[in-house]
Amino acid sequence: MVLTRNYNYLIDLIGGVWTEEDGTQHLKVKDRPYDITFNPRVLEWTCNCPAYIYGRGKQCKHIKQIQEEKKWIQKQ
Repeated sequence: MVLTRNYNYLIDLIGGVWTEEDGTQHLKVKDRPYDITFNPRVLEWTCNCPAYIYGRGKQCKHIKQIQEEKKWIQKQ
């Protein structure tokens, strides 16, 4: 639980987007503890919310919200 709180604090601090060296982006919806990832190499979205996990990979509302806000588009 402490790790999740620390992660949420850090991702909020840097504007809601963190990019790994391989290009995978970790995104966060404000006031939600879920880790939403976008892998640009394979164009794959994931979320660790129960609706995504137990919905067998169906798109959740958090991914839809991120896509609508276009947070996942990297600025050049």
